Amino acid sequence: MSGPEVTIDLGRIERNARTVVSRCAGAGITVFGVTKGMCGMPQVARAMLRGGVAGLGESRFENIRRLRESGITAPVMLLRSPPIARAEEVVRTVDISLQSELAVIREVSRIAERLGRVHDIMLMVDLGDLREGIWPSELLPTVEQILEMKGVRIAGIGTNLGCFGAIMPTEENLGQLVAHAYKIERLAGISLDYISGGASSSLQLLLDGTLPAGINNLRVGEAILQGGIETFREKPWDGLEFDACRLTADVIEVKKKPSRPIGKSGYDAFGNQPYFPDEGDRLRAIANIGREDVMVEGLTPIDRGVRVLGASSDHLLLDVTDAEAPVAVGDRVAFRMGYGAMLLAMTSEYVEKVPMHDVEIAPRRRMVQIVADPGAAVVLARQRVGARLEAIDYDVVTPGDDARLPAGLLRLSAGEDRGVALPALAAIVRETHSLGLIRFDSKACLGTERAADGSVAPDSVLSQALGLMDGEGALQPQLSPENVVLVGLREASPAEAAVLKASRVTVMTMADIDALGMGEVMRQALRIAANGTTGFHVSYSPEVTEIPGWIEGSGGMTVRETHLAMEAVALAGGMLSMDVSGLTATLDERVAAETVSFVMSSFGKRIL
Repeated sequence: MSGPEVTIDLGRIERNARTVVSRCAGAGITVFGVTKGMCGMPQVARAMLRGGVAGLGESRFENIRRLRESGITAPVMLLRSPPIARAEEVVRTVDISLQSELAVIREVSRIAERLGRVHDIMLMVDLGDLREGIWPSELLPTVEQILEMKGVRIAGIGTNLGCFGAIMPTEENLGQLVAHAYKIERLAGISLDYISGGASSSLQLLLDGTLPAGINNLRVGEAILQGGIETFREKPWDGLEFDACRLTADVIEVKKKPSRPIGKSGYDAFGNQPYFPDEGDRLRAIANIGREDVMVEGLTPIDRGVRVLGASSDHLLLDVTDAEAPVAVGDRVAFRMGYGAMLLAMTSEYVEKVPMHDVEIAPRRRMVQIVADPGAAVVLARQRVGARLEAIDYDVVTPGDDARLPAGLLRLSAGEDRGVALPALAAIVRETHSLGLIRFDSKACLGTERAADGSVAPDSVLSQALGLMDGEGALQPQLSPENVVLVGLREASPAEAAVLKASRVTVMTMADIDALGMGEVMRQALRIAANGTTGFHVSYSPEVTEIPGWIEGSGGMTVRETHLAMEAVALAGGMLSMDVSGLTATLDERVAAETVSFVMSSFGKRIL
C-alpha cells in the first residue's frame, strides 16, 4: 500500500443486508439495496443480493452499465430523476424508475411504446423535504394524465426524506404517503406494487413499531454499507456491523508545531476563514489524502487520541499528541467515514478500492483433484504429475461421480485444446459465489464461432464464459469482467480488440510485460482477480510461452517469466482451480515437460 485506500468488507455488507431484509420481511416490506454509495461496485451488489435484497437501487447510468456488464440480472431501480435526453436509456437499462415530471414521463412512454415495451415508474411525492416530487395537491391530476399513456405503468408511489431539507420520516408524513397511495388505487382501479417509504432513515420507525401499515418497500443503502452509524445516531441497531468500509492513508510527516498558525490571517484555498484555538505546541501528523478525495468533516479516526484538524486539497492535518499508540512516518491511519465522506472517497480516482471477504481457515492438508481429457491424461501420466504433487505435500484425490470440487480443495483440469477452460470454469463456478480469472494465452479467444457439432469452438471460450456470444452458458455473475485479466496477449482480431476495449476485462499484452516487468504485471493481475472474490482460476496455454526448440522467435513470454508468474500465483494463495490446454498425446516431450513444470510452480514447487 502506498496511498489512500478504502477497504470494503463484503462479509459485513452481506450480513447487514440479511439483518435488514429479515426484519423488514416480518413487516411485509421488500428491500432494494442501494449501491450508489459504492459507485455500483458489482462485488458489493452481489453481497447485498446474497443478503436477500429484492433488487438494487442506483442513481448513475454508468454504474448501472457496470452492474449489467458484470452479469447482474436482478431488478434495478433508477433512483435519480432522469434527464429527458436519456429517456431511451431509462427504458432500455432499468426495470423501474423514480419519476416526478410529466414531460419526462411522456418521453419515456413514447420511447417505450416505440420499442414495444411498458416501463414501470414510481411516482415520487414531495412530503416536505423539498427535493424531487409531485406536490400532493397535483398528484391525482398528474396520475390521470399518466393513465392515458400506453408506454408506462404506475408501479408504485414513493417519497424522499432527509436528503435535502433534513426532514425526517415520521408516522405522520409516511401515513400521508399511504393515504395518497390508496387514492391512486381507487382512482386508477389498480393495486400498486410499491409504496416506498424512503431510505435507511425509515428503519427507526420500523424498529419502534410506528411505521405506518401499508408501507411495503424501502430503499436501503447506509444501514447496509455502514451499519447505520448515521441512521441510528443515538441508539445503534445491535444487529448491524460497523466498519464495513474503512479509509486508510499514509502518514507522510510528524512534527511538533504551534497549534495556531502564525502571521496575518486571511482565506484558505477554499474561501474559508478558519479559526484555530491556541493549545500550545502540539504533535501534528500529515496524511496523504485531502479535500480532493474525501469530505474531511465526515472522518472519524479509529485510533484513540487522534484528532482531525482540517485539510487542504491533498493533505489531511491530524493532532496525534494524545494518540494511544505513537504515530510515525510510514504508519497507516484509519478512519470511519460518514456517508458523504464515503461517497467522495469512492468517487475519487486517487483512492484505491479494495473489496474483500472474511478470511477463512484453509485445510491443513492440501488436496487436489486431477481431471483430464484422454490425450492430456497420457501427458500427465508420462510426466508423473500425481507423484510430483504429492512430493510437494498435496493429497491427490479421485473426482466423485458428479466431478464436483469438495469445499476447500483444488482442481487441475487438463485438455487437448483451449476448450478445456470452459468446463473447468463452470465446475468452480458451482462451488463459489464469485471468482476471478487470470488467463495466460497468446490469443484473446473472443471469437463467436461454434464447432460443427454446435459446441463452443476452442478460440471462443472466453466469449462464452463472459456471455458475449448468445448469453447461453455464461458464467456470470460469479465471473465478472472486472475480475478477468489476460496476460501475454499477442494476437487479437480487430473484432476481438473492439470487444476488449469496450469491456472491463484487463489486458496485459507482451508490450506491457516488456515495459513493466512480469513482477509488476502479476502484482496488478492478482489484485484485480482477487478484488472482492473468494479466489481465482488460472488458465494456461503453452502457446503463450516461447519454449526453446518449439515456437522460438514468437515474441512470447520467456520460460523464466512464466515461472515467475506461476510462482507469484502460488505465493498469493488465492488459486481455486487451474486448467492447462494443448496437452496432446503427440506433444513434443520438451514442451510437455516445461508445461508441467510451470503447473508445479503454480502449485508451490520451489527450488528450496
